Amino acid sequence: MAGCRISRDVTGLVTGAVIALVMAAGWSSAALAEGEQADQTAKEGTPPAAAGPAIDVAATAVAEIDWQEKISSIGVAEAVQGVDVSGSEAGVVAEILFDSGSEVKVGEPLVRLDSSKEQADLRATQAQIPAAEADLKRKRQLVKERVVSQSDLDDAQSKYDSLNAQSISLTATIDRRIITAPFGGVLGIRKVNLGQYLHPGDLIASLQDLSVMRMRFLVGQKDFAKIKLGQEIDARFDAYPDEVFKGRITAIEPSVKYTSGIIPIQAEIPNSDMKLLPGMYASLDVLLPDHGKKIVVPQSAVIFNLYGETTYVIDQQSMTVQPVTVRTGARRDNIVVIESGLKAGDMVVVAGQLKLSTGTKVNVVEGQTLPEMTQVPLQ
Repeated sequence: MAGCRISRDVTGLVTGAVIALVMAAGWSSAALAEGEQADQTAKEGTPPAAAGPAIDVAATAVAEIDWQEKISSIGVAEAVQGVDVSGSEAGVVAEILFDSGSEVKVGEPLVRLDSSKEQADLRATQAQIPAAEADLKRKRQLVKERVVSQSDLDDAQSKYDSLNAQSISLTATIDRRIITAPFGGVLGIRKVNLGQYLHPGDLIASLQDLSVMRMRFLVGQKDFAKIKLGQEIDARFDAYPDEVFKGRITAIEPSVKYTSGIIPIQAEIPNSDMKLLPGMYASLDVLLPDHGKKIVVPQSAVIFNLYGETTYVIDQQSMTVQPVTVRTGARRDNIVVIESGLKAGDMVVVAGQLKLSTGTKVNVVEGQTLPEMTQVPLQ
């Protein structure tokens, strides 16, 4: 009995050893197969495409366009000449000679203040001048004949000169009571009424010369070397979204604001049609002489992350995507310059990147946006 039991134990041990050897051989074969597949993948350079349906994406072709280098800023418009019209004399408004919003020429009367007292004083003074002049002539003749003294002649001369000076002063006062336009332009809404008492400096109306608009804007000191007098600018105003207004730089501030490192710039834009008004804000582009061909894509095609900037490029034969590292440049509106990584004609994904990985099969839909999902897919 003991011999039979020993024989069975030996047989069990041998069977277990055979099974272990068979399993080890199977594992080795599987590992070898996986290693060969990995080597094949490494040789091909890309992993196999994921199984499953193609992912819908929006795509566009990489374009090469003419690219104008420019410096962008925000500016505010000012009239080439603008002033709040006011008087230098106090008095009661006797006559208003303009309408709100009217165009006036230089020197055109706007408001006349009451000057009846000054005019009366002027007439009284002028009435004394002929007698003073006759007395002066008579004294000159009598001095020659030694009938009167030189001091009498001097008194007569002084009285005559004083009356003339008073006449000139009163005439100037009366003239100042007629307030005129200092230059031609468009008047604003009047701020005075008949019979109102005006103090010196009280506002009568705004006057703006709208023939030319001056644009004031700022640039950083790093761009100072690129700014030159006479350079062209493009201005876009919210009031005219489809129109570009052309102008030129006319002045550059000769110092940098040390607190902010910016430089004030002035440009002028012709405004003969008077579309533009003082105070309007505009998006400005200073056109630089550098321009040429640039590779561009929509900004939505570039994925920004900690490891760099990438885009998904579609292989139009296999309809699979591969991530490509790119180096971007200037951005403008909805496009970005690609300095390296892409070439004209490449097809890049602009929407739907979140579901993509290397080798994913895709289906390109029309347009640069994906349609809205109206039904939730069932798993």
